[in-house]
Amino acid sequence: MKPLALASLAILIAAGALLGSGIAGRALASRQPQAASSAPPRALPSGSIEILAAQLFVVDEPFVHEWRAEKPLVSAGYLLALKVDPDLARPRQTYEAVLYVGAQTAERCNAPEEGGVLIVIVPAPLDPDGHVALDLATTPIWFGSLELPERVDAARIIQELAIARAAGIGAAKASANLRATGDAIQARTRWELQPYVEDWIASYSR
Repeated sequence: MKPLALASLAILIAAGALLGSGIAGRALASRQPQAASSAPPRALPSGSIEILAAQLFVVDEPFVHEWRAEKPLVSAGYLLALKVDPDLARPRQTYEAVLYVGAQTAERCNAPEEGGVLIVIVPAPLDPDGHVALDLATTPIWFGSLELPERVDAARIIQELAIARAAGIGAAKASANLRATGDAIQARTRWELQPYVEDWIASYSR
C-alpha cells in the first residue's frame, strides 16, 4: 500500500476511535437505571440506620464533595460508621438509594458486599466559633429515592427531606456502644484524612 493510502487509513481509524469514544461518553452521561445483580430496593425512603461510630474532622485545604451536583467545597464534617440494611449497602452498577444526612448527601467510602456497615463522610459547615455545625442527635439520616448521587442538588435534597419527614423518619439510632469523641481529626488535606477512613473500613469489615 502506498504511503499516502496508509496515512489516509490511519486518519480514518483515528476519527472512528474519536467518534466511538464520544458515543461512549454520551452513553455514560445519559445512563438509565438497568438490571443489577440483585433487585433494587423498593421500601424507600428507609431510615432503619444505626450510628456505630462518629468522628468530627476538619481539613486545612477544602476538598470537593463529588457526591452532589453543585460540587461544594468541604472544610469539615463527620466520619460515620453506619449499620444499615445490607441490601442498601451493597454496591450496584446502576442508580442507588442515595444516603442523606440532613441537608447533605453522604460520600460512601466502602462498598460492603455483606454485613451492612457503611463508612461515610458527611460534609458540614463550621459555626462562628469554629465547631462543626451538625447535630447527629436531631438530624434525619435516611436512604432516599434511586438516583446517581452526583446528580442530586439542593432542590432535590429539599424534596427528599420532605418525603422522609412525611414517612416519619428522624435521627438515626445511636448504638449502645457508640464510639464517639469530642476531639476532631485535624488533617491538612482530604488525603491525610484517608488513613482514618481506611482504618474504619478495615475495623468494620471484620
